[in-house]
Amino acid sequence: MKKGADDTRAIALEILLSWEKGLKEGSGIGSCRPDGDGDIHKAYQKASDIIGGALAKYGWMEKRDRGFIKNIAEGTIERLLTLDYVIDRFSRIKAAKLKPIIRMIIRMGAYQLLFLPDIPKAAVCNEAVKLAKHKHFDGLSGYVNGVLRSIGRSNIGIDSIEELPYRYSMPEWIVDRLLKTFGQEKTVDILKASLGRRPLFIRVNVTRTDRERLMERLIPEGAEALIPDCSSLQIDLPFALELKTAESPGALPSFREGLFSVQDLSSMAVGALASPKEGERVLDLCAAPGGKACHIAELLSNSGYVEARDISPARAESISENKERLGLENIRVEISDALEEPRGTEEKFDIVLADLPCSGLGVMGRRNDLKYRVKPEDIPSLQALQRKILQNALRYLKAGGRLVYSVCTITEEETVEQSRWIEENLRLHRDTERLFLPEAGGMDGFYVAVFKAYK
Repeated sequence: MKKGADDTRAIALEILLSWEKGLKEGSGIGSCRPDGDGDIHKAYQKASDIIGGALAKYGWMEKRDRGFIKNIAEGTIERLLTLDYVIDRFSRIKAAKLKPIIRMIIRMGAYQLLFLPDIPKAAVCNEAVKLAKHKHFDGLSGYVNGVLRSIGRSNIGIDSIEELPYRYSMPEWIVDRLLKTFGQEKTVDILKASLGRRPLFIRVNVTRTDRERLMERLIPEGAEALIPDCSSLQIDLPFALELKTAESPGALPSFREGLFSVQDLSSMAVGALASPKEGERVLDLCAAPGGKACHIAELLSNSGYVEARDISPARAESISENKERLGLENIRVEISDALEEPRGTEEKFDIVLADLPCSGLGVMGRRNDLKYRVKPEDIPSLQALQRKILQNALRYLKAGGRLVYSVCTITEEETVEQSRWIEENLRLHRDTERLFLPEAGGMDGFYVAVFKAYK
């Protein structure tokens, strides 16, 4: 590395440039086939994967330095529209017209100035200048310095930005949809929930322990677990905990021993609302990585039978790994396309879980780059894809059985409209319906509806 360039910021810059390149090369998500758990754009690499892969290469670095890299990369992506809005106010050249490397260097600097007040402003500007020179843009280093010093002197406050898309760094079309569906107050709540750190929730493996024993077990592992407030869910989740730990959950001995899984509260509600009874046969059509299938298997107390399917061999393997870690003997993993018509398994299942590919607008707080990838034209395509899978799902269901439809989104087309379509076209009776909106410091957005087949 060129002498004088800061390693951590240089690494963060490379991560961000790699992510932006992939974002431009990728398109919408609606025209792609499902690849398990809603991840249906194979050509696009998620920001979390790029950041995680880069940090794995620098395992020798101090934990503090790796944390700083992660903070800069994640924060710059999350606040991208806000940063460009601010840059446009203080730059004679609009952000969209800047050279990609210079634009990203200024974005990184602006993020530090606006959201990391403990870093001296002079240091932010100086390091940005060094980065520009390191990338052989010596002639533009003065320009970088001037823009960032202007931002730093302005003391601009994010709350002073009146336009919701720029204050909360959310594409305008998403904001317009939210306003139309939920109104101003709820929309602002949803936008706030899309930013900042999210709580980490875990699901106790009730076949091996209970909530109280796991809470005690986690203490000597250096972790703390709290019973979360589930009142907004209007459903009891006696297996849910909020985990606070400085380590990755996967590094804890209790995780490796299969005592818990990482899962959001609203996602846990899917298994709870499915209400499996001992001995029942369950089919999960799009199961990878297996969180809901494993949860249902646990609720069955290792009785009955859960068939977990996914189209991707690699993702099907992730279900098997979770099954083995949790010690669940009542799950069978199958590689299968949810769009293919059933052969030999028609009308055999008490519960069919259709947790389907969707726009993901309920989990934008955990996937901070998804909002830039999904497009408005994707929604009708996804709705059509969901309906094709749902038509197949019906064929697996016994008379009197239950179809559980769930998506990690909050659009009308993929939630309430889809439920009406199921009732009218699949001739099922809707028994339960829940729309969970994202909460700041709380759960993700999710939609669950349980339908019963007439006997």
